[in-house]
Amino acid sequence: MLGGDVPRRGPALGRCARVSWRPTQLVVVVVVVGVAARTLLAGTIGLGVDESYAVSVARTLSWSYFDHPPLSFWLAGGVARLTGSERSVVVRLPFILLFAGSTWIMYRTGARLFGARAGAYAAWLLNLSPVFSISTGGWVLPDGPLMFFMLAAVYCMTRVLFPGDGSAPRAGWWLGAGLCGGFALLSKYHAIFLAAGALLFLLTTAEHRAWLRRPEPYAGAVLALALFLPVMIWNWQHGWVSFRFQGGRGVPVPGLHLRSLMQCIAGQAGYVLPWIWLPLVWLLVRGLWTGSRESKQWLLCCIAAGPIGVFTLASLGGNPGLPHWEAPGYLLVFPLLGASVASRLGRGEVAVGRWLNASAVAFVLLVVVAATHVATGWVARVAPALFTRGDPGLEALDWRDLGPELRTRGLLGPHRFVAATSWIDAGKIAYALGPGVPVLCLCAAPHHFAFMYDQTEFLGQSAVLIQRTGPANAGTVYSSYFQTMQDLGTLPIRRGEQTALEVGLYFGRGFRRPFAGGTQ
Repeated sequence: MLGGDVPRRGPALGRCARVSWRPTQLVVVVVVVGVAARTLLAGTIGLGVDESYAVSVARTLSWSYFDHPPLSFWLAGGVARLTGSERSVVVRLPFILLFAGSTWIMYRTGARLFGARAGAYAAWLLNLSPVFSISTGGWVLPDGPLMFFMLAAVYCMTRVLFPGDGSAPRAGWWLGAGLCGGFALLSKYHAIFLAAGALLFLLTTAEHRAWLRRPEPYAGAVLALALFLPVMIWNWQHGWVSFRFQGGRGVPVPGLHLRSLMQCIAGQAGYVLPWIWLPLVWLLVRGLWTGSRESKQWLLCCIAAGPIGVFTLASLGGNPGLPHWEAPGYLLVFPLLGASVASRLGRGEVAVGRWLNASAVAFVLLVVVAATHVATGWVARVAPALFTRGDPGLEALDWRDLGPELRTRGLLGPHRFVAATSWIDAGKIAYALGPGVPVLCLCAAPHHFAFMYDQTEFLGQSAVLIQRTGPANAGTVYSSYFQTMQDLGTLPIRRGEQTALEVGLYFGRGFRRPFAGGTQ
């Protein structure tokens, strides 16, 4: 049973896990098992599309990047430089450790607000939700540092807003919140919801509104903005390209698109897991309805409501978005879920313990099925009807066959480069070939590849052009950019012993002019 103000042995975990745990013990077990499992997965499953892209463009140090602020790129590029390796387990390790820290901070935040048992259950449940435990918890994505520093900032705010021991609040925690908020801004633009939610909380709670007349919160805000300054300078130097790109992703189509809204909501439920998502939604709605009368839960709801509400309502414009966009909001509802679980278990509700057990078993089974399928493709062979629209597991396939084949054919060498026809393929190709081979993305939407190389420096050189097989013929589309273009046939990319996909190879001699669009 989880401790606190109740006996340490009793029904809480005795009924749901047959083992009595103290809160700290449970969280330590969750952290240790989580780090071990994610490290194992990191070493056996290839990088996803965004990961391959991030590791590739992180080879060039920049104050910011086309898609996101720089922190996740700095982490991946930094560990690769320190170790001399870009192996998947190496570049993912900082993100695995960050999520271990997020689990611990979730525990400490929940414990401060609602008690040790609530904090422990919040940390446990966070690790049973795929969008957090898998992608945030171990992939090379900006969400890992974002979640860590958002939680750390909220923890700092709880220290100053709810001292808990009757002593005067230590205003210096506002600087801690500002420091963590600044690093959250360096991770992902979603961090703006942290500041907006904190301001909303201060404006709407009478007992805390006095902070708005004191300098400490503003000092924390200035510190956060100072850390974010490199991103602003880089964007100013590059035509505000990041803000234009991210802002353009939500441009609405005339009318109300209920289908997009339903797709958005279904995606959120799937990524969080429906049996965890529904209680989170209910607790958020109840907390918003209760309002500032319960100031501890109101703080969490003020911050959580921003990303969930904004991106869900934005889907009515016709773009369902990506399901993980709302995840920073759900992150802040987990302490409420932990408090609810602790309360119900304390009242002897056996069904809640069974729900916890079933959630853990279901999560492990889902991970095993997904991981083994990504590695072998067995689900597609057993149930091909599930993949009529394509196999998403292929996006986690490293194109390992590419480098040896190109080198065997003598296609790589001095005064030659490799060209891709999309930023997605450019990431896969660049990661597979390693940092010694320049990869240009000759397409209309090259993302940060546009800032890695000046195409004019490659004029006159020869190139290997690589394109996934499909209706478009790269030899035709790109022939005017080279003096001659030769079709070299196709190359299979294997997953185990099976061919997973094929890419077309072309050899272009004499790069004549920089690419000026015409394909995506």
